[in-house]
Amino acid sequence: MKVKFMKDLAPEELERYRQSELYKLSHAGYRQCGIHLDYYREYFGPEWEDVSLVAYDDKRFALELCLFLGHGELSFFGAPAEVFSDPATPVKDLNYAFQELFIRLERLKEERGAHTFRFFEHPAVLMKYYEYPEFRAQTIYENAIDLTRSEDDIFMCVRKSYKSLINWGRKNLEIKVYDASNMEDAVMEDFENFHIAVARRRTRSHESWMLQSRAVKEGMGFVVLGYLNGELVTATLILNGLTECYYGVCVNNRDLMAQKLPIGHYGLYLSILLAKEKGLKLFHFGDVSHSEDPKVNAIVKYKRGFCNELYTREAYEVKL
Repeated sequence: MKVKFMKDLAPEELERYRQSELYKLSHAGYRQCGIHLDYYREYFGPEWEDVSLVAYDDKRFALELCLFLGHGELSFFGAPAEVFSDPATPVKDLNYAFQELFIRLERLKEERGAHTFRFFEHPAVLMKYYEYPEFRAQTIYENAIDLTRSEDDIFMCVRKSYKSLINWGRKNLEIKVYDASNMEDAVMEDFENFHIAVARRRTRSHESWMLQSRAVKEGMGFVVLGYLNGELVTATLILNGLTECYYGVCVNNRDLMAQKLPIGHYGLYLSILLAKEKGLKLFHFGDVSHSEDPKVNAIVKYKRGFCNELYTREAYEVKL
């Protein structure tokens, strides 16, 4: 069983990886997918180096850790990194792969000054690090919708007070949807300018918006724009991997929201139905944990209204 940095795979090895079951597991969500990684690199900056690791032999790709090193931290651009393992791998081979993985992480500490490792729960990784003196656990709460359910069941899970608001948007908004079949950069530029106008400042680079435009063109997301009386008033960007999608960006006209017009609800609900229609299996709203920031809590409360189920994930931080 070999362990290599992903960036050091030979072209033929990389192609075999892309045909593997491990690839399907790690790319079900959007974070690992190439175009989305390009966005993260643009957003977080070049100081984050790709040190992703993969273990494989002649039969299969067994283990993958999508990992970046920045500011002495091993993580996914500051968020917990994820470990994926192919369940068909024999236990002996998988144990050896993990041993080699831990050796590589130790080298990153010794040779590159890595001092902190953040990761989502995986039994083997947890066993390795949970007795380290400086070890911290955090429970993250997430909303997600099972898109294999019927539309009626999905609507039933929506907060009762939201249902009339969704129906208002259905009746009053003109909706335009953009995906790989019709996406143009001008659409994302309109989205970007709308975001700047609502936020009253630029929060990220133009290049990052264009990378997300490219993601939509490549079938890795879609955009829903809503117009009231011919004016853009709500915009939603959904990002996806092979089988799962994520609430990416949602922007609503603040003045209309202050007037209690429910301009955003239908666009987001329609995005859920569109994701189902595209054959995706799970719609993630992401972290909906309570925060010290009232603005964040307001967004969290809004997202929780579209799904009545809460999931937990355990994340860990360890000083190496």
